[in-house]
Amino acid sequence: MDISKLKIARSLYYKCLGELFTFSLSGQRLTHLNEYLSAMKQGLFDESLASCFDFLLENLEKTQSPKDFYEEYDKLFLTLKNAIPITFSYIEEGFENSKALLNVKQILAKSSLRRNEKNFKESEDSVGFCFLLMSEFIKEENNDLAKELFAKLINKNIDEFLKLIFENQNANLYKQVALIAMAFMEFERFCFELEKPMTISSKKVQNDLSRSEFLRRESNKQRRAREKSQGIS
Repeated sequence: MDISKLKIARSLYYKCLGELFTFSLSGQRLTHLNEYLSAMKQGLFDESLASCFDFLLENLEKTQSPKDFYEEYDKLFLTLKNAIPITFSYIEEGFENSKALLNVKQILAKSSLRRNEKNFKESEDSVGFCFLLMSEFIKEENNDLAKELFAKLINKNIDEFLKLIFENQNANLYKQVALIAMAFMEFERFCFELEKPMTISSKKVQNDLSRSEFLRRESNKQRRAREKSQGIS
């Protein structure tokens, strides 16, 4: 298979997924979602994903806007209670601004691309930003940096992130997005000749706690802090 011929399709997948996992860019956020999904459906690399695209496109046709995506995003990633972590730092180590953020900044330093802090409020290690960065790297044929970003951050952590979406009772549209993302990540592993990492369910992160328990406690801690700052009893 000539991977170079798939450059446009791969870049589009990353761009679409990046916008779906991004809160910033509010003025233009998801305005081209119908266009992206339609194009992606026309060039499926996995026929089993057709029903996922149909489900998402039917919602957009019914509502004539991506408002349901906005609302579900808020429930999954911005809610005060049990929000899904959206940065690779938190997913990987259980706290923000960890090694993952440093890795992205080091990769960015090797390129001419930078985060527009005025329009993009998320940190460089957010899932959305990393996907959008991958889209640009692939479009510019900066394959070395694309592989480095995928290997150091995305490949190691994306399965756990998508698993949290699948397990969340508020996920409906985003479960279909996660199915698309999961299949695409397998395809990307093939493109970059990388193996899927082994899952270590009992990995300890701090104070002999499992990662999942640490994330749960840290999430509750941050929720209580936000509630206190906002005067919520």
